Amino acid sequence: MKLSQTDIKRIVEFVKKEPRTVQDVSKLIGRSWVTTESYLQQIKEDTGLIDIKTFRKGSQAALKIVFPASSSNVSSDDLKDRIFQKIRIGRTKNDLDFMGIYQFIPASNKKAYSEQYEEGEITKGYPISHLLRRAENYVYVFSGNLSFLNTKENGKSVLSVMEELLKKKISVKILCRVNLASLSNISKLSLLIKKYPDLIEVRHSYHPLRGFLIDGKLGRFKNEESALKYKKGELVKNTRIFYEFYDHDWISWLEKVFWSLFRVSLDYESRAKEIRKIF
Repeated sequence: MKLSQTDIKRIVEFVKKEPRTVQDVSKLIGRSWVTTESYLQQIKEDTGLIDIKTFRKGSQAALKIVFPASSSNVSSDDLKDRIFQKIRIGRTKNDLDFMGIYQFIPASNKKAYSEQYEEGEITKGYPISHLLRRAENYVYVFSGNLSFLNTKENGKSVLSVMEELLKKKISVKILCRVNLASLSNISKLSLLIKKYPDLIEVRHSYHPLRGFLIDGKLGRFKNEESALKYKKGELVKNTRIFYEFYDHDWISWLEKVFWSLFRVSLDYESRAKEIRKIF
């Protein structure tokens, strides 16, 4: 079971008070020693907020101590390198919790929202159309299967809003997975690609990010937490979390991540042709 943000906070605060053994943390969260150790490794890798040291290693009296990581132990570059490796090898949206990035963005340059939803229900409170219309020069899109194109907001489809951008000469580049399940959504973009070949480009990439980068000034990413993934009562309803931020350093870094993936990704048309030969 995935470790919740509440448990992460409890563990970090617990360890901050004084160094703890793995057994201490195990009792705190009510999990087995083995599960707790894997959780601690996850927190260490994702956040860099804690560290683990083994004393008397190799002996029967070996003892693992958990303690707060010194800020000098994790440089910004080290942290971003770790996150990039998780992005690079991630294939689904569940392979990365964007909170692992958001928590390091200065409070003055970010805000977050949440909403509960039923299965299949579109975003209610934070329309994509409004976000896209803030673009003046370019939009980079991290998507899964382009399902956001099917969204209608105030009677107007997101697809038509995307054409509004292209008519204004705003460049749109998209990373998404091109497979049998996503071909119908990609086909909806094909007319725009033919009409505006110099302005819109779609490439195939499996990655865990879901969000938009706009003009080097604005980022908005999303996580979804399904109640079905948790034990009964742990998460009452499905929840979406939206992370919006304006921090130049993190937006610049995420743009570099985008281009790093984009450069080595196959254009959608070549991959789609191969898929259609099979099905």
